[in-house]
Amino acid sequence: MPVSSTPQRRNARHLEQHPTDSSGAAGRPGRALSAAERGAWSATASFPPQPRNVALARRLTRTALAAWGVPELADSAELVVSELVTNSVRYGRGAVSLTLVLTDGALQISVADFGRGLPRVRRAGDDEPTGRGLSIVTAISARWLVTTRLTGKTVSCWLDR
Repeated sequence: MPVSSTPQRRNARHLEQHPTDSSGAAGRPGRALSAAERGAWSATASFPPQPRNVALARRLTRTALAAWGVPELADSAELVVSELVTNSVRYGRGAVSLTLVLTDGALQISVADFGRGLPRVRRAGDDEPTGRGLSIVTAISARWLVTTRLTGKTVSCWLDR
């Protein structure tokens, strides 16, 4: 049976007159989105607890914030991510997970590991090279908290926009 191409041409004209976007391309980064269109952006990465991955977490943070159109948050976010991931690598156990969530009001930064020890702010002496991480997080972020899980903990903080 011969196949007619007429219906296909008719459908093509119909699509040209009434374009649709089932791919979601209209909502992807690359154009400024209103708050209602954007909702929240998120990025997640997990990596082995190795010191070199602190730099990887910082790069991921800077790259995500640039892609989301908020590079002004990058310096503060990178510093917080560096401190939280360093603590996870140093004092936690198992893989480290970093999650960034950007909403209209804030950037949420969460770092999870499988360690049971809870982080605490401490007062480092002038001659001590470490011990200031959570003091820095406290100074930069609007708030932070620790969520304990059966298999570890998550430290989350929020940077206001």
